[in-house]
Amino acid sequence: MLHTKPLLAKGVLHNRKMLTQSQFSQIQFSAVLNSYTMFYNVAKAINFVDNATVQLSADGVKVVVEDCKTVQATAYITKACFSEYEIAQPRKRKSTAMDGEDHETADDNEPLTSFGLNLKVFTDCLSMFMDGDYDSTMKMLYKGDGAPLVVILERRCEDELITECSVKTMEALEILDYDFEEDQVCSKVSIKGQDFFALLSEMDRNCREVELFISPDAPHFKFSTFDELGSESSFEITNSSDMLISFHSTETTTNRYQFAHFKLVMKTLALASKIALRTNKDGLVGLQVMIENSESSNIFVEYFVMPLCDGDANDTAISCD
Repeated sequence: MLHTKPLLAKGVLHNRKMLTQSQFSQIQFSAVLNSYTMFYNVAKAINFVDNATVQLSADGVKVVVEDCKTVQATAYITKACFSEYEIAQPRKRKSTAMDGEDHETADDNEPLTSFGLNLKVFTDCLSMFMDGDYDSTMKMLYKGDGAPLVVILERRCEDELITECSVKTMEALEILDYDFEEDQVCSKVSIKGQDFFALLSEMDRNCREVELFISPDAPHFKFSTFDELGSESSFEITNSSDMLISFHSTETTTNRYQFAHFKLVMKTLALASKIALRTNKDGLVGLQVMIENSESSNIFVEYFVMPLCDGDANDTAISCD
């Protein structure tokens, strides 16, 4: 339903038929993005599965998607991205200090609440005001467990168009906790985002596998793709390349991955200003992508991609069991 009255400044819903209207005074989370274009682009980029887990904390919003336990993406919209950000007080936990007394502490990074959300439905709602050159504002409201996520969009134009969406939430999905223990990390590489994206864009998009070679010795960083016939194409980057911001490797590693997973990452790399790549002894690769949201804030997207097992070298189909 569209309205022509100012809405966001008042922080109330004009649509009396909204399911949460009678409970509006008990809002647990409220946040405003003065311009949500980049937020929308990031949400669309990680929407390779329908359902996501949303985690709300005092420090920002995380949106996590996962496919078959082999690739995971987490978009982290920091509190600095929002012009307004309010959330219920964090859960406090008791700890015993050196004086022997119990004290209550809270962790700003600890999720205060989490819920499942159909990301496709959510981005479809946001897309309503993405056409044209107008800037649009988004406000999100969430009452708590079982309540829908209320999204209020306002287009800043002469017509002052406003729409309200109520997106059904569900129980948070179970997601893997990928842990990069410091003593297991083999390499850390920081790369200029647009340069790396340009190189990957030249690779064969129809290939089945990609091989990542990282070593303390030259050529240092090699990215290769293989098609169904075994034909290889590759590019090499030395640690002195202008493309690299920093390079650190403790041992030579070579691992293969499904190229389909890297194609998912490419959608976010197109927005990146900087990329931080890590690998560990098990071949797990982590890619943290920094995306400029404004002059004073960034959005981060972190990917984890599992390597192919030895038995998958000739058959890249991975079970979702």
